[in-house]
Amino acid sequence: MTVINVPAGGSINAAFVGANPGDTIRVAAGVFEENVVIPAGLDRLRLLGAGIGQTILDGTGSGGDGITVGSAFVTIAGFTVRDYSSNGILVNTSDNILRDLEVQNNGDDGIDIQGDRNLIFNIKSTENGSDGIEVGGSNNSVLQSEILKNEDDGIDILGTSTLVLKNKVNGNLDRGIEVNGNGSLIVENVIRKNENDGITVFSDGNLIFLNKTNRNEDDGIEITSVENNLIFRNNVKNNNEEGIDVNGGDNNRIIENKVKLNAFTGIELSDSADLNIVDQNLVKKNVGPGILLTSDADDNAVRENTLTDNTPDIQADTPADTNNTFDENNCETSSPPGLCS
Repeated sequence: MTVINVPAGGSINAAFVGANPGDTIRVAAGVFEENVVIPAGLDRLRLLGAGIGQTILDGTGSGGDGITVGSAFVTIAGFTVRDYSSNGILVNTSDNILRDLEVQNNGDDGIDIQGDRNLIFNIKSTENGSDGIEVGGSNNSVLQSEILKNEDDGIDILGTSTLVLKNKVNGNLDRGIEVNGNGSLIVENVIRKNENDGITVFSDGNLIFLNKTNRNEDDGIEITSVENNLIFRNNVKNNNEEGIDVNGGDNNRIIENKVKLNAFTGIELSDSADLNIVDQNLVKKNVGPGILLTSDADDNAVRENTLTDNTPDIQADTPADTNNTFDENNCETSSPPGLCS
């Protein structure tokens, strides 16, 4: 295998002409004003810059994407990609590694993933014109990245079985994380001060686990007309509407979450949300009811929750007060008879 060096003032695209699969292309520090296209036939290529803020791909005045990946098993690291009119990086293939990158102020997504099994980690995606990172395909992973102040969602999951782990997703102008693909794992992310929900789930069979969703402008976590999601051990506080809102979803489990200091309801089941389980949550100091079941919520089980200083701790609008199960809930604030032990 060969190492090809691109000096300052050189052409990255020209280096692909003589490259072979598995080669390494090292790009020196400097500003490069080109649309980089990694063609097919260069699987296992490494494209390495000198580091974030040192090797800069600058799209000012040019159209298109900053980097387009057309081969598989490619590694890209060590670049700042900024000011392109479309995506910072577009990945059309599978099994690639994107690491140690900054994508900033691009007109569309910071990174757009269309293939499968891609690994994206240690990315800083900021102030892009659409999503910070958009993930299609299946079995992709977004790890340990910062997704800040993008004009749409921080992370938009369109594909299936996506892992989103230990990211900071803050200050985006729509949702922090939007889940549209089934079977995704959203784990240990910090999601703060986004202009819509912290996490919105529009798909089935996802795990939302150990996230901190704080100070978002809408709900901390919203589930909308979907099934078989597990919302487990999240810290949901200081959001400007509901902490956790099950809006028409069935067969979901809301287990062992800490839901505090939200501006409306702590946990709400509404809009014909049926057959859900709400067990063993700590629900404290929310401005409205700690747990609210609206009149059209049926056959839900609300059990062993600890509630204090909500208004009231549990509220079930008729006929939800008789159409659901309320067992062994520990309420410190007055609630209607039969809802608390």
